[in-house]
Amino acid sequence: QTRLISRLKAWRWEQHKATIGHPFDDNLNPLQTCNVNYFSFNAEIMFPHSCNYFFPVSSLVVEKQPPQVIKTQSKFSTTVRYLLGEKVAPGKPVVLKAQIINELQARNLGSVPGDNVGELINNTAILEHNTSSKSTCATFRNMSIKKIKRADRKGSESVTEEKFALLFSTEITITGCDTPYRIQMISLPVVVIVHGSQDNNALATIIWDCAFSEPDRVPFVVPERVPWRMMYSTLNSKFTAEVQTNHNLDQYNQHFLAQKIFDKPDFADDFSNIMVSWAQFNKEVLPGRPFTFWQWFEGVMDLTKKHLKTYWSQGLIFGFIGKQHLHLILKDRPNGTFLLRFSDSEIGGITIAYVSASENGGQKIQNIQPFTKRDLEIRSLGDRIRDISHITHLYPEYPKHEVFKGFYSEPQASPIGGTICANKP
Repeated sequence: QTRLISRLKAWRWEQHKATIGHPFDDNLNPLQTCNVNYFSFNAEIMFPHSCNYFFPVSSLVVEKQPPQVIKTQSKFSTTVRYLLGEKVAPGKPVVLKAQIINELQARNLGSVPGDNVGELINNTAILEHNTSSKSTCATFRNMSIKKIKRADRKGSESVTEEKFALLFSTEITITGCDTPYRIQMISLPVVVIVHGSQDNNALATIIWDCAFSEPDRVPFVVPERVPWRMMYSTLNSKFTAEVQTNHNLDQYNQHFLAQKIFDKPDFADDFSNIMVSWAQFNKEVLPGRPFTFWQWFEGVMDLTKKHLKTYWSQGLIFGFIGKQHLHLILKDRPNGTFLLRFSDSEIGGITIAYVSASENGGQKIQNIQPFTKRDLEIRSLGDRIRDISHITHLYPEYPKHEVFKGFYSEPQASPIGGTICANKP
């Protein structure tokens, strides 16, 4: 029994970690089979003593979680599954009710209910048994949060840092037991927003919660600081999962991201054990920039997902690289050598850094004005690279027409060039 409950907890934990790209097998059928077999085999021994026992109560699972960032008035769905569905006593339909609860209420489940902190539309569903799949589920369709009541915030805390959850509750009678079980289960934490502009910051809260929370924590406690190695692992997992690529961020990307978040562009040692704070991740703006580290990183991730997936997966984009490293690797390359790097100066941009002749007969490194999503919707990166005649070889020495020819579209009458901007990488 303890082993089965542990397996259920492990499944829920893996479901939680899937938010940041960790592998997750969502198939509950093996767990359900084990639960039912165990319950059936031990029924005679357990009854009547098990009528107040924990095991049947722990078999309610949120199979399909609600979105972890929910905008008020927007429709969403969620599915709750009862693993002992075959043992539910026939008769009156089992109705599940959902309500939204805040962090304090999540910590005090089972006590006297507090104030209603939100109005949830379409918040009831009937537990139904599907004979073909042998699953017993309640699906909440077209749910929406009409309004939300927020807690008093501390200091500089933002509304996008406040975590809620959906609480599912019902009473279920098991065949052979006269006393109904009062069952509750909460969803993963959610952040409620009222405007799309809050989505990015809300997602940062969820990412931090998912990546750095501990199993069996008090809801929804997370550390304020974590070692950089954990932060980087999270960024890499989220990036590869979101872009849907097997091409990981490399050691150079990792080092530059650390230099960026710690504002230490000259630091050459290992960052692994240096502690990074939530504030550095998504509260404090980067030096000289109007955005946070997460806002900048998420912008790159979104650009890559929508326009650069194949380039990235084939290793054609160097990615995250600082100016010092850039100059170090390009300084001895011939004119026309270039590499693709994510913009350091704006959200969601990719730029081309290349070697060109300087006025005094030497060499200099130029940066082309970053291309954004809007630019790449008009003309692809491959075509833009083809258009720019003074870039000829992808670092270290790959002829561009060999590397990028698969990305070229049909020739156009009026190709669009890149705008040189040495001061805005």
